Amino acid sequence: MAQDEPKPIGTGHMAAMGRQGLAELRAALYPESNVAQPPGYGIVGSPLPSEIAQEHERASTSAIEPQSAVESRLPAPEPEPPRQDEKPHEPERE
Repeated sequence: MAQDEPKPIGTGHMAAMGRQGLAELRAALYPESNVAQPPGYGIVGSPLPSEIAQEHERASTSAIEPQSAVESRLPAPEPEPPRQDEKPHEPERE
């Protein structure tokens, strides 16, 4: 395969599944271990670190207005009723 040709989807999936299986086997045999489980890069459906970084860049550059956790839980404010003149309307005279 030439170096500039894209790899077909799923190339390396079996190797990633093998690594994931070994990591799970290690976790099952040594449950008291304090070693964190490595992420399963290369398994179909899991994002790669570069894809995660691109998503973070896209999210940080978007013009989303920051909102606090409290604001998201509060109900929307009720719209103000239209203001009426302070003077009562006089009936029209003929």
